[in-house]
Amino acid sequence: MNHFVFIESNTTGTGRLAVERLLAQGEQVTFITRQPKKYPFLQRATAGLRVLEVETNDVEAVKARVRELKQQTPPNALVTFSTFYVPTVAEVAADSGFRYLNARAAHDCHDKYRSRQVLRRAGLPTPDFWLVTTDEELRRLSETVRYPCVVKPIAESGSNGVRLVHHREELVAHAQTLRARRVNEREQPLQGHLLIESLLSGPEFSVETITLGPGRTQVLGVTAKHLSTPPHFVEMGHDFPAELEPKERRALEEATVAALEAVGFDWGPAHTEIRLTPSGPVVVEINPRLAGGMIPEMVRYATGIDQLTVMLDMLLGKAVSLEPTRQEYAAIRFLTAPRRGRITHVTGVEEARRLPGIREVSVDKGVGSVVRFPENAIDRLGYVIASSPNRAEAIASVNQARTLIELQLEDVQE
Repeated sequence: MNHFVFIESNTTGTGRLAVERLLAQGEQVTFITRQPKKYPFLQRATAGLRVLEVETNDVEAVKARVRELKQQTPPNALVTFSTFYVPTVAEVAADSGFRYLNARAAHDCHDKYRSRQVLRRAGLPTPDFWLVTTDEELRRLSETVRYPCVVKPIAESGSNGVRLVHHREELVAHAQTLRARRVNEREQPLQGHLLIESLLSGPEFSVETITLGPGRTQVLGVTAKHLSTPPHFVEMGHDFPAELEPKERRALEEATVAALEAVGFDWGPAHTEIRLTPSGPVVVEINPRLAGGMIPEMVRYATGIDQLTVMLDMLLGKAVSLEPTRQEYAAIRFLTAPRRGRITHVTGVEEARRLPGIREVSVDKGVGSVVRFPENAIDRLGYVIASSPNRAEAIASVNQARTLIELQLEDVQE
C-alpha cells in the first residue's frame, strides 16, 4: 500500500478523480487542507482517507506537517491538483525529498510576469507586456498603451480577472478593481500587482505534455479551444486532437517544448496555452500541472493515455508508457447560463446521456444555485464529453447533447 499526501486540490475534475481512484485501489490518502468543507468528496468517511486541517497558505507550516508525517506514516508521494499550490508543493517536496517539479520552475510558471521575462530572455516570442504595481504606473501606461489590450492578474486560474479593454477608462476601471483585491479565491494574499499585455491574434490552443526528466518532454497532443466572446476569455469547449496542418502542429509543439526548456521544466505534466498568430506560435502561459476542464479525460478517450495514472505512477518512481493505444477524437462542451438568475429546473440530462458517442454528462450546479453568464471558469455549470473514431461525429454528438440540456432561471436581485 502506498501513501499519497495531497496538499489542496481543485474541487472537482482530476483532483476528485485521483482521490477516489487511489482509495478504490486500496491506497492511503492524507489530504492536507485549510478548508476541509470546500471539498464535497472529503465529506464521506472512507477507509484509507485522512483529512488534516493545516494552514496551507503558510509554506513553513506545511513543511513542518509533512516532516511530522514522515516520522509517523511515511508518505510515498506528495501532490496537488490546484494551480495555487504547485509552488508550495514544489518547495515542500524539495524540503522532504519527494519527486516533483523543481521549485524555481514552479514559481516561474505560476507567476505570469516572471514567465514572460524568462521566455523573452530565452529569445522566444511573447506579447508586449507591462507590470503594474502602483497607481502612477497604471496612469502612465493607460495613456501610452495600444488598445485593445488585455489586463490580467499575475497569478490566477480559470481566466479569472482576465479582460479585454478597448480604451483608457475601461483599462483603469478594471485594473483598479483587480488592484483592490487583497486575497485570491484561496485567500492567499495579493499585492495589487497586475499584467497588461498586447492582444494576440489567431486561434488559441493548448499543448499537453509529460516531462520525464530534464530535456525529456513528450507531447501527447494539441487541444483546440473554444473561447467565450470578449471581453472575457472563458473556455467554453475543447476538441482533441485539434484539426491542424502537420506544419502548424509541429510549430505549436516545438514552441511549447522550447518554452518548457526555457523555464527549466524538469518533471511532470504541463498544460501550455498558446496562440497561433500570423507570425507563428506565441505562448500565453505555462501551467505546471495537468490540464483542467476535463482535458485529461478527453486525452484518455482519444488516445488511451491516462495522464492521471501516468502522473501518479511517476510520483512513485515507476516506469510509464506514453504510447497511444487508440486513435480517436474527443470533444467537451461546458454548460453555462445565458444570464444571471437562480436555477429552477434542469432538463434534458438523461436524453443527452443516451446520444451515441456521449461518454460523460455532469451538472455541477443544481436547482437553487445562483448563476450568471460566465466571466471565468468557476461560472461554468457542468459539461458534456463525446468521443468517436470520426471527428465530425464526436463534435456533432457533443453539440447536440449540449443543446438538449436546458436550464430554467428565475430573476434574482443584484
